[in-house]
Amino acid sequence: MNWKIFRSVLPLVALIAFAYYTQSLKVDYSSEKPVLSTEAYDLVWQFQMNEGNELLNKVVQVKGQVTGYDSLLIILNHKIVCQPHNTKIEKPKIGETVTMKGRCVSYDDLLEELRLDHVVQIIDKTI
Repeated sequence: MNWKIFRSVLPLVALIAFAYYTQSLKVDYSSEKPVLSTEAYDLVWQFQMNEGNELLNKVVQVKGQVTGYDSLLIILNHKIVCQPHNTKIEKPKIGETVTMKGRCVSYDDLLEELRLDHVVQIIDKTI
């Protein structure tokens, strides 16, 4: 009788352990320190000159002007497309200068467009 109970509970325990393990593998990019902090046009220029490939999959902090929105995406300086980490992020106004931190995902040579994901807005506390 005890063996039957153990045999039926063992897969459930294994499933819970697997779920816990996979959740702990997720990286929290919002708490990571950026490897580069720069202006939006400088970051795009680095990728245009093929000098930005070492920044792919790394966290960067970029300051730029909001030039548009596309669904849930925020666009800086017409070239940097930011996908927010949290969908409940407060959208800045178009024309406002903001500082964003996120992971560089890709650069499209044809459109000259840089994509960032896991983006959080950095609030400047200097008054």
